[in-house]
Amino acid sequence: MSKSGLELGDFTIASRTINKTEEPGAANPSPAEPDIESKDQASTSPHLVRGAKDTPGLERRTSAERERRAKEQAIAQEDARYDIRKLKRAKEREVKFFVNVALDQATKARLKRAADENDLKMASVLKAAIDAYLSANGY
Repeated sequence: MSKSGLELGDFTIASRTINKTEEPGAANPSPAEPDIESKDQASTSPHLVRGAKDTPGLERRTSAERERRAKEQAIAQEDARYDIRKLKRAKEREVKFFVNVALDQATKARLKRAADENDLKMASVLKAAIDAYLSANGY
């Protein structure tokens, strides 16, 4: 079925209004309207309904508390920014320095074969070879 073949009638659309065919006193009240008895119980029983004062997480903070909390959050964000900056600087210290080396075909083929046989990258083989050479010559 292509997009151009779809019509509005192909989709199920919920109605916005309650069906008027159902009578208000019908045995199956709609789920959107709770029955009247439960409304009366909720309004009369204090253990079912809590006010904003009874709920522990809904107390209003004073402006001083809000300001203190905003400052604490700003300090925490600033610390996080500094930590990220420190990580980036540490990573930059470990930046690799590239050296362009012109190799003849035979040397490059040997390098590639050594890297493939040892399951390494050619760059790591070159690095190890340069390190071995420098160590052997006292550098």
